[in-house]
Amino acid sequence: MRLNRNLRILPWTAIFAMRLLAFDPAKDVGIQLRQGHLRIEIPAGVHLKVRAFKVGLLSSPGQLSLGALPPASGNDETDDPIWRGTVEVPLRGEGLMDPVELRVTFQPCTEGEAGVCFLPQRRVVTVHAADLMP
Repeated sequence: MRLNRNLRILPWTAIFAMRLLAFDPAKDVGIQLRQGHLRIEIPAGVHLKVRAFKVGLLSSPGQLSLGALPPASGNDETDDPIWRGTVEVPLRGEGLMDPVELRVTFQPCTEGEAGVCFLPQRRVVTVHAADLMP
């Protein structure tokens, strides 16, 4: 009886493991600065929790300000607002000096029955001060 139960669980465990191996949150979410916007490219089958998103200034004097966050693409199963696809967040800097290091925090989740939310990820993005000035 116990063996039969384990055989039913095995395929779901394999699907879960394959999904985890297929998505690497440290590499598969693209982040770059383009024309004063932080561009976040979220792979298909993955979403980011809007509430976990943060951008901070690490290495430069001055101030960084975020423009209005883009609207959510929808909500996840816990009713948290999420982003899918490509998201652009306006950024502006004042009194910054090169090199400017931004710490971007985000929480990715894979979607579907075997979906999983990863711990919040932190990525450092180095940019030029002039790219953040109005």
